[in-house]
Amino acid sequence: MSSRGCDLGTLNLTSRLRRVPLSILAEGFPIMLSAFNELVRELRGAGIGIKEQVLLENKVVIDEDCADLFVVRFGGCLSGVRYSSAGQFTCNAVTVRGVDVVWLTLVRGAVQ
Repeated sequence: MSSRGCDLGTLNLTSRLRRVPLSILAEGFPIMLSAFNELVRELRGAGIGIKEQVLLENKVVIDEDCADLFVVRFGGCLSGVRYSSAGQFTCNAVTVRGVDVVWLTLVRGAVQ
């Protein structure tokens, strides 16, 4: 995925935390799918813009303009806070109820 000229794939946020995608036949798949869909519905209901949903990676990419609203609304559920910078961008990632939520921000001091 590319956003503002930055490829999220080049930002190594989850190499140590990467989970093997579940098969749709796996016992845990319905649970993971339910948590993913529930979080996406809650994000939308809170007015948080979703740029991309990556079910195979259990990841939701939100609009960077909604990051503050996201933190206010879901701040009590955040875990696994991590970030990685590449070029002018920082990719921020947190885990909410087992689902990774990601957004890009400009590196501090970068001119827009």
